[in-house]
Amino acid sequence: AALVQSPLPDLQREAIRSLNSFSLPLAEITSQVKGLVEHPNPMIRAQILRTLGEAGQANREVIELLVRASKPELPGNALGGAYERKFERFLARKALEQYPQELQSYLAGFSDIPTQNILWAIQALPPAQRDALFLTYWPQSGITELDESTFVSIAGMLNNPQVVAAVKSNLEATAYAKTYVSYALQNQSQVQSAALSTLLTTPVRALLKSNAEADQNLALDAVGRFKIKNAQPEVMGLLNGRVSDKTFTLALKALETDSEAGQKVLHSVVKNPDIGFGARAMALGNLTRASPAQGEQALVGWLPTLSSNEKAELAKTLSASAEGAGLLLNSYGKKQLGLSDFDLPTAERMVASTKSSPRAQTLLAGVKKREEEKKRAFHEKLNRYMAIAEKQAGNPAEGKLLFQTCLLCHQVGTEGQNIAPALDGSASRENEALLTAILDPDAAVESGYAVYRVTKKDNSSVEGYLVSKDERGTTIAFMGGSKVFVEADAIKSQGFLGGRSFMTKGLIDQYSDKQVADLLSYIKTLK
Repeated sequence: AALVQSPLPDLQREAIRSLNSFSLPLAEITSQVKGLVEHPNPMIRAQILRTLGEAGQANREVIELLVRASKPELPGNALGGAYERKFERFLARKALEQYPQELQSYLAGFSDIPTQNILWAIQALPPAQRDALFLTYWPQSGITELDESTFVSIAGMLNNPQVVAAVKSNLEATAYAKTYVSYALQNQSQVQSAALSTLLTTPVRALLKSNAEADQNLALDAVGRFKIKNAQPEVMGLLNGRVSDKTFTLALKALETDSEAGQKVLHSVVKNPDIGFGARAMALGNLTRASPAQGEQALVGWLPTLSSNEKAELAKTLSASAEGAGLLLNSYGKKQLGLSDFDLPTAERMVASTKSSPRAQTLLAGVKKREEEKKRAFHEKLNRYMAIAEKQAGNPAEGKLLFQTCLLCHQVGTEGQNIAPALDGSASRENEALLTAILDPDAAVESGYAVYRVTKKDNSSVEGYLVSKDERGTTIAFMGGSKVFVEADAIKSQGFLGGRSFMTKGLIDQYSDKQVADLLSYIKTLK
């Protein structure tokens, strides 16, 4: 008891932590801590909430302390206020989840607890009781702008039509369109639902009409990821206007929600040589899903103008859908595409997408044979680059410019993307190991960075780096850091492709010997 009142905060915190070990009556525990719940030290406040949650029992006084700790969020996430408040809210809710019956009894007769505290506390209750209490207290809250945790909590209740009706005007408020769409994208794996997609339509359409590119891109991202179908007029308007490549690509992605509506636009994009290859390839993929016949017509006219590398990239894009894989097989059968235009992952996707058609199986066998021949040639290439490395004649400054491509996936210090192994300390790697990792990523892939493939029920597939996977779905990241979330209900199968790196192969195949020497000399500076 003396230590609980100690002027030394570390002793005070540890004394509070120890209270449950003395088998004290619950009233004694609460009497020791109730005067400290507003302590200026956040470590003290947090420990009180842990102790109450670990007590294993609760009376009215315990519940009141926990509900009073369920204070509204503070803006931002900085230490010294906002971060600690969020953490205390988490601890309070975690504790309340241990005592649902006691919480319901308390709420039946409480007096002066702020409504916003109650709205957070009731998230600890089973869904039926939570929803009923939410519908009682929400109209009293007077909340106009939702904070992030309230937004996520409400999104988790949208399977209840009464909740949808209660919050409709709040979520559709265009004044907070950017905020709410951002919340949805940042928490997609937690909040995705058909009801939320419908409620986001109004704020998304408002952002699409904005003159700010960032707002437009935010909305387009939401259209594609939440499958918002009633924003097609605004999306089509952006495709027909003068926009950046990024906005144009996001608009094409958004059209995947309803490709049939934009077939004419998609066809014109594929035919337009002034539009970048990536956008044209995506447009062809969308067009093929909507109309295989139109997709074939567009492909036949485009193929003669493509280089070998472009054909291979196009094959990768189209092979992600059953319609695209069928189109590729037809072109292969007509000798419009050759075996060299397909890499192994593309051929495997085509087998999966076309339910192992004989032509796809033949193509896969041919690609595998070619890959075996490549392995033999690999050793010759490795020996050549080993000789370049051992001369140590490169220019690190020039090599640093070439190295920027590596930062699309790797990280050095605080620079780059964290979806591949960090390259700090690469200077200590042996030349052979370093060159093998560059020339043949599959040979050096670490288990956690292998390609992760999600096959959807429509036989399309997504491949990249596994960010997260839970009961709601799977999040995959790609080179450059972009991500896509696939809902669990849409997934047919998923898993790592053993020994297969998602790092692009042949990154230095087009480099001169000098460029290879420059790149290696820079990597050798990464201590």
